[in-house]
Amino acid sequence: MDYLIFDLARILRKSGICVSTCEIADSIQVLNLLKTNKLNKYAVYNLLNATIVKTEWGARYIQQLVELFLEPDPEIATDHTGVLSPQNFSSWEAGYGETGSGQTQSGASIALLTETVLKKDIDLIYAIVKRHKLSLDLYCENQSEAVTGFKLQSGWFQVSDTIEEYLKQGKLTPAAYQNAQESLNQWENFLVEEFERQQATIMSRDYLSRLLQQHNPKCLNFLDVADADLALMSRELHKLARRLAVKKGRRSKAAQHGKINLSKSIGHAMQTGGIPLKLIKLVRKPAKPDICLLCDMSNSVRKFSYFMLLFVYALQKQYSTIRSFLFVDQLLEVTDYFRDQDIDSVFRKISSLKGFNLSGFSHYGNVIHQFTTHHLGVLHKNTTVLILGDAKNNWNTVDGSEVLYKIREQAKALYWLNPVKQELWQQSDCIIEKYRPSCNGVYPCATIEQLERFVTAVF
Repeated sequence: MDYLIFDLARILRKSGICVSTCEIADSIQVLNLLKTNKLNKYAVYNLLNATIVKTEWGARYIQQLVELFLEPDPEIATDHTGVLSPQNFSSWEAGYGETGSGQTQSGASIALLTETVLKKDIDLIYAIVKRHKLSLDLYCENQSEAVTGFKLQSGWFQVSDTIEEYLKQGKLTPAAYQNAQESLNQWENFLVEEFERQQATIMSRDYLSRLLQQHNPKCLNFLDVADADLALMSRELHKLARRLAVKKGRRSKAAQHGKINLSKSIGHAMQTGGIPLKLIKLVRKPAKPDICLLCDMSNSVRKFSYFMLLFVYALQKQYSTIRSFLFVDQLLEVTDYFRDQDIDSVFRKISSLKGFNLSGFSHYGNVIHQFTTHHLGVLHKNTTVLILGDAKNNWNTVDGSEVLYKIREQAKALYWLNPVKQELWQQSDCIIEKYRPSCNGVYPCATIEQLERFVTAVF
C-alpha cells in the first residue's frame, strides 16, 4: 500500500502541488496505523485530505484525484458539495427507470429531472450524473463532442427544452429561470468532470497530472481564469502577500530566543571578567519591501492587472513603502487610493479614474518617458521597480527602450513581469526583447505559482 501513496504523491507533484517528504511519511504512518491490506476509496480520500493537501480547496482537489485515479466512490460522490443523505437518493430513485415517453436514454424521468433543476438541488444533480451509466463511446477524442453525447444520454437537452417551454408559457418567473440556468450550467460542469474521469482511466499518469493541474488554483492562468475561480485565486494571492510581508530579512536584532551570536556574547562577557553570564541571541528582522509598481490596465491584460492590484493592496496594508502607478497610454499614480480603503472601494474608485487611458491602446513608450521625466525622484537604492504588462506597444514608433536604463540605475533593481506565454513574447507587437537589456530580470508571470517563484527568488 505504500506504493499507492508514492504514486499519488508523484501525480500531485506533477500537477503543481508541493508535497513534502514529511507529508508522505505522515501518510504512510497513518496507513500503517490502519493495519489493513485493503483500503476503500473513501479512506484514501480522508487519508490524503488529512496529511497531504491541507488547503481550503484541498478537499475538492483530492476528491478529483481519487475519482480520476480510483473511479468514483458513492460515499465521496455524496460529499461533492455537502452531505447528501440516503433519503435524497431514494426520492429520485423512485422515479428512475419508469416507463413512458418522458425519459432519458438511461431511463430517468424527465419530469423528475426538471423538478430537480428548478429546485437547484446541486447535490441531487451530481448524484444523478453519477448514477447514470454514461458511456464515452466514440466521443473520447474531443471534449466538446463527448459532453454533447453525455448531455443526450443524461437528458440535459430535454430538461433544457422543457424549461424554455415553461418560460414561454409563463410558468416561470425570471428569477426561477435564472436559477434553472445556473443548475444546467452546474450539470454541464459535472458532465465535463465525468468526461475527464473516463479519459483518465484510459490515459497515462502524465495525462492525469496535466488534468489535475487545470484544477489547481495556483496553476490557473490569470488571463483565462473563469469568474467562478476569482475568489479562490484572490485568497491565494492574499496568502502570498502575507508571507512576503513577514519574510525574514538579512538584518538581525536581539531577542529572547534565536541563534546565539558568539562574537557579541564574548564582547558582553568582557564586562564581567570574561565570564559569559549572558548569551546574546539574535533573530532576523522581517524584511520591509520598498516597491514601485507600474501596472498595465489595458484590456489585453485586465484580469492580470486585477490580481496584481489585489496583491499590491494586500502588501500595502502591511507597509507604507509601496507606490503604485496605473497606465494604458498615460501614467497615473494611485498610491493614495490603497490607503484606508477596503478592496471593493479601491477597485470601484480606480475603475472611475480618468487620465491613464486616453486612446484605449497601450503605449509603453509614452509611459516610460513620463516616468523617467517626472517620477525618478521617488526611487532610491532600496527601491525595487516592477513593471507588470505584456509589453505590447501597438506598433508605436516611440517605445522608451532608450531611457528605461535610467530607472534601473536609480533603483535597486528593475524587473518585468509578463503574463503572456513565453512563446508569444516575440510575436505581433510585443517588444519585450527591446526592454530586456535594461532590466535586472524578465519573468513570466501567468500564474500564482510563477508569481510565488519570482517573489521567492527576488525578495
